[in-house]
Amino acid sequence: MIITVGRQHGSNGHDIARLLAQELNMKCYDKEIVDEAAANSHFSKEIFDSYDEKRVSAYVIPTPHYVGMNEGFRLNMQVAAAQFDAMRNLADKGNCIFVGRCADYVLRNRSDVLSVFIMADMPFRIRTIMQRKGLNEDQAKKLIKEVDKDRASYYKYYTDQIWGESENYDLCIDSSRIGVKGAVEVIKAYISAIEQ
Repeated sequence: MIITVGRQHGSNGHDIARLLAQELNMKCYDKEIVDEAAANSHFSKEIFDSYDEKRVSAYVIPTPHYVGMNEGFRLNMQVAAAQFDAMRNLADKGNCIFVGRCADYVLRNRSDVLSVFIMADMPFRIRTIMQRKGLNEDQAKKLIKEVDKDRASYYKYYTDQIWGESENYDLCIDSSRIGVKGAVEVIKAYISAIEQ
């Protein structure tokens, strides 16, 4: 089984994916997708980190040498393609969980994929980011909006679908209502139900 986890910033999607992987004895790939792609391409990890889930049209990589919009755009496309190839290769190796990076769409033609989206209400997400990053309320809210805007734009560009829209996922969970452990239990119950 392959599980993909999309997540709003501050919804604890990463923590849910990690705990789920631990309980199901699966590998979990989040930033590890970037590491895998960098290891199997001619791009550095720094380039992958710079373009990871960022808006395609607006982002130009900061480098010592100027990279124009066209070059930045082409590089973004190549980096995304390398990440998508890395996900396909990792999925072929066995049961695992992927966090973000359009994994639900990239692996959509496989019959063994369960796609999950983790959301949470804004006050919960603000509190989470304030605690995690040591920010004040306004800074946390601004960061959440920026990260979500990047993720939504990235997802829209590569999938032509709307990020977080329920019809694009098998299961959507509000982690602000049931917490990390509750979300993991819901996903496990869903898996049990579809395996019967």
